[in-house]
Amino acid sequence: MLNRRSLLAAMPGLLLARRAAAAAGTPGIAAQAGFQKELAPFWDQLAMLPSIREPAREAASDGVCYMFTNKDCTVCQVVHQQFPQGFRRLEMRYVIYPWPGEPYGELNYMYRPETTLADYRTYMDHHLTATVPSDSGAQADLVMAVAADMAAQLVEGGSFGTPFFFHAVEGATPGQMIFSAGDIVAMGPLLDRAA
Repeated sequence: MLNRRSLLAAMPGLLLARRAAAAAGTPGIAAQAGFQKELAPFWDQLAMLPSIREPAREAASDGVCYMFTNKDCTVCQVVHQQFPQGFRRLEMRYVIYPWPGEPYGELNYMYRPETTLADYRTYMDHHLTATVPSDSGAQADLVMAVAADMAAQLVEGGSFGTPFFFHAVEGATPGQMIFSAGDIVAMGPLLDRAA
């Protein structure tokens, strides 16, 4: 029986299945069918998190993709630099994952509902100077709690690293969602490099 902790261990095989499906003309990503019951509960948890939304740049969307990221993460910086204009067919929802020592005033500024894509890009470029007076750790704790739960359930060893992606796309049946999750190696084929 499949369990969530074995999900990422299975990702290379799932990625090959996706490529095979794409070659056969089947649109979309691999369904990760054996993991849908395990992945589905995280969708509602992710919706509770403060995120910065970037709409798909084309009308036809390949779904919604949450990305846990931080300005001090080297791999996150590579993603940020290689995809500076966002993602053509994905609605992105960036979630700032707090790193040790990151000031709450800056994090809480990034966690505001009105935080813009310009704020996000300034943050990722290490140029953010805006902060808020709040030193509450509540939002950071919420992000870390959801991430810790995901890591405990999905990642071998239970360790959470950034960037981490959670993707959802509408299925063939109205109201059905198909989920997938993984790191940049697994999710990279969904992302569009800048021209």
